[in-house]
Amino acid sequence: MRPEPSGERFDLVADIPIEEVRTSGAGFALSGRGADRQDYRVEVHFDVPVDAKTRKVLGELLSEAEIRVLRRAAP
Repeated sequence: MRPEPSGERFDLVADIPIEEVRTSGAGFALSGRGADRQDYRVEVHFDVPVDAKTRKVLGELLSEAEIRVLRRAAP
């Protein structure tokens, strides 16, 4: 993985293609299976109200996403 602009290094933990997006309270729950064959779930919550039209558009965009989880590399 290439170095971050700040000079800090992060190691890839998982690439997760999103297979399902569900509304969850004030946000969304995104689920998918990583290359390690493990199931992952990421929840996104908003502190502001999201109207129905915006929620629909966000859900459609998120369903086409891939989540990349990185962890700060050990020094």
